[in-house]
Formats: sequence, structure tokens, C-alpha cells
Amino acid sequence: KEKLQRLQHLHQIKDDLTDARIRFENITASATYSFKIDNIELKNHGGLAFVFRDTIRFQKRTFDVSVSSFEYLYGFASTTASQFVLLGVYRPGSQPLTATFFDELSSVFEQLASYSCTVIICGDFNIHVDQSDDVNAVRLRDLLQSFGFVQHVTEPTHQRGHILDLVITRSEVGLFNLRVRGMLSDHALIRFAVPLRKSSAEAQWIT
Repeated sequence: KEKLQRLQHLHQIKDDLTDARIRFENITASATYSFKIDNIELKNHGGLAFVFRDTIRFQKRTFDVSVSSFEYLYGFASTTASQFVLLGVYRPGSQPLTATFFDELSSVFEQLASYSCTVIICGDFNIHVDQSDDVNAVRLRDLLQSFGFVQHVTEPTHQRGHILDLVITRSEVGLFNLRVRGMLSDHALIRFAVPLRKSSAEAQWIT
């Protein structure tokens, strides 16, 4: 039964990737996808990967800071129409949440602040941002506000009813059509659209 459920989840992911459309220069079409994965040694938890259209040029980069409290995948993406920075974050829920995480995340945000293009941050932070009295949720919210970032997910993304998976942009970015889909595992799939630098460029993402 477990193998059957996993197979169904894989088919659902494939269907969602097939249905996803990334539109640049007013052209929407099916295309092949490429992958970028992180190079962090994995223990008892998953890694990170970007799946993107072959119309996107993606340059994987690393931050000039030491990060030990979370995994990340980060890079600079460009098309003929626009450019943007994409950061994926995974903080293992099995690890204690300490001040180190917020210090390291702050250092990462400082480096992202140097970009003038659109910055998109998404991933599993394993922080209950839906609980307004949660001290870690408050600290994350204050950190985001200090850098002019906004967290857009407002529906539960975990089977236990919490918002753990986040989509973050600068406050002036008009992200829209964000939808939390059905659970693929114990987490849900998130889809959203965000306008890029040129008005004719629009990207649809799933995370």
C-alpha cells in the first residue's frame, strides 16, 4: 500500500509539472525541463532541487557565509525577457530551532539585498507561521519585515494543519494566483505566479 501511495504521489508531481506553464514574451508552450540540485551531504532528511524550463538559464551560486542550520539551493536565473534570483530553503524539523538559524538567515538576506531584480524565496522552514503567539514565528516575521520581505502563504501546507512551507518576496512584488494544492506527502504543493521585470513576462512556479 505504501509503495502504491508513493507511486501515486510521483504521478501527481509529474502531472503538476506537465500542467505548469512558464510564459515569457507572451509565449506559452510545453518544453523540456532541467534540474539543479544541492550539494549538501544528506542525513535523515531530503534535499533541494529546482526544476525549470529549458528557456531559463540558471547559474547556481553559493553565499559567502557559512550556513549549518539549514540547507539551501540558490542561483541567478535569466531569460530573454527578464531575470530573477531564486532561493530554496529547507530547515529540518528534526533539528532544534536556535538563534543560529536566524543569524544565518539574516546573513543570507543581507546578500540577497544587493540584487535589484526580483528575489523569490521558497521552501520548508518548519516554523509554525500560522501561530501568531509562536516565538519563532514572531522572530521570523520580524526578520522578514526588517528586510522588506513578505510571506504570502496563508493556508495550511502540512497534514497537521500548520503553515510550514513559505513563499517570500519583497513587499513590492505583486505575487498572485497562489494556490495550496493537495498533499503530495505530508506536505502540500504550492503554485503561484509572479510578474518579472518586464510587464510582458510572467512566471508560474510550483514548490
